[in-house]
Amino acid sequence: MSVATDITETAARFAKSIQALPPLPATAQEILTCFGDEFIDADKVAAVVNGDPGICAKLLGLANSAYFGLAEPVNHIGEAISRVLGVDTVRSLVLAMAIQQSFNSKECPEFDVERFWTQSLMAAECCKKIAAADEDADDAERDLAYSAGLCHNLGLMALTHMEPARTNGVLKTHREHDRSDALADLFDQEFETDHKIVTAELGRIWSLPAPMVAAYQYRAFPEAHCDDRLGLVVAAGVTAVENAERDEQQHCSLSRWSGELGIDEEEIQDMAILSDRQKERVQSLASKMTR
Repeated sequence: MSVATDITETAARFAKSIQALPPLPATAQEILTCFGDEFIDADKVAAVVNGDPGICAKLLGLANSAYFGLAEPVNHIGEAISRVLGVDTVRSLVLAMAIQQSFNSKECPEFDVERFWTQSLMAAECCKKIAAADEDADDAERDLAYSAGLCHNLGLMALTHMEPARTNGVLKTHREHDRSDALADLFDQEFETDHKIVTAELGRIWSLPAPMVAAYQYRAFPEAHCDDRLGLVVAAGVTAVENAERDEQQHCSLSRWSGELGIDEEEIQDMAILSDRQKERVQSLASKMTR
């Protein structure tokens, strides 16, 4: 059998595996309808959250955690949203937690789910800051920036569900050789695709908001021209967060996105640096999302 035939069959089988993933959970579908609602309020989000007891419990636990230090406990989700967490944060977290319920990563021990959400939350915070500083971004792109950053790596979680043993091998090689910039290459060698492409395809299949899908497609194929501001924001934000975990000499350049966004490269990188208080918040959120 020729190599070309092998690749074709592998690509076809993998495409079928993605198509066979569980559908977007009902809670996530409902929360997505809130993205386009300029009049969204805490009561409407609370009504969606109350339909999922597991997510509701996690959010109440977060609102009552030591991080927020409330004098009196919050007893219902509407109060948690309006008084403590905020509509935008809850909306994004509900989407992410609902999506997480579709995947089982327990058969992939190299996958650190808490670290995954910590990095995703850091990317979300950074993307939100960049979008706010982008003078050419519109309100819709700014509204989606946090969620787009939060969900930018769902393809990795999907791979732990579809191919746990092989994905575990890729992650183990990545960890042992400390190849911080080579994860996509390692996945490509194993699967002839990578987690970025899977994220874009998953977003398309699940009908995530079109600007988010376009952003993920741009991240998967960065050589393509990007007409969508959100794609530039996500690419810059994710790269800046990845840089923050590396030695400075290993940083990837942000100049391409800096020029297109009209934001100084150093300023973008600084947006990825969290204060101690922000780090505590991110770690608390990540911990609640994985329980």
